Amino acid sequence: MKNRSKSYTRHQRKRIIQKKLTILKTVFQMEDESLPVHGTLSKGKVHCSCRICRYEQYHGIPKAKYKMNWRALQEEIDD
Repeated sequence: MKNRSKSYTRHQRKRIIQKKLTILKTVFQMEDESLPVHGTLSKGKVHCSCRICRYEQYHGIPKAKYKMNWRALQEEIDD
């Protein structure tokens, strides 16, 4: 692992916190009073298990890597 500077680490942490705050405000429609402390948002995953965050899985849409594998298998069968 590369040694990163403190400013790089702070930048990445701030970026992730901002991304999670945006999700909480737009998707979950949380008000500023009900938002958690910003520092607690630096850990954990960005998504949740709601229908918005798991749209592809909920509607059965395959991911791009599975589509690519499927096409490759179809081409092998056709040949």
